[in-house]
Amino acid sequence: MKETSDDVIRRLMEEMFNIQNKSKEFMQLLTHDENLSENLVLLLLRLKLYRHMKVTEISEAFMLTPGAGTNMCDKLEDLDYVERIRTKDDRRVVRVSLTKKGEERVEGIFSKFSEEKLKRMSSVLAEINSLFEKIAE
Repeated sequence: MKETSDDVIRRLMEEMFNIQNKSKEFMQLLTHDENLSENLVLLLLRLKLYRHMKVTEISEAFMLTPGAGTNMCDKLEDLDYVERIRTKDDRRVVRVSLTKKGEERVEGIFSKFSEEKLKRMSSVLAEINSLFEKIAE
C-alpha cells in the first residue's frame, strides 16, 4: 500500500512530539532533584556557558518579555546564585553572571553523573545536533 502525503506528515508530527518528550525527560533527569524550575536551571547553565548575559539576551533566549527575564534573575539573585554587574563603559548596561554559590550549584547538577555518563550524553547530543543540521539543509 502506497504511503500518502498525510501519512508522511502524520509520522513526521509523531516523531517531532517524541523528540520533544524525550528532550523534556532529559531535562527532568538533570533537574529532578533541584528545587528550581527548569527554566531557572537552564538559565544557570547558560550563564555558566556564556559567563554573563544581559537581561535582554536572557529574555530573547527564553522567549520572554524583559520583565519576565528580570523576574528570573531576581529569583536567582535572591538565592545568591547570580549577581548583576554594571559595565564601566555604560552604566545602563547590566550583565548577569553566576556567583560562587551559583557556580557550585551548576557543578552539583552534573556531579550526579559519572564522567563516562557525561561523555556519553555529550556524544549523543552532538549526534542529535548533527542530525538536526541535516534536516535544515
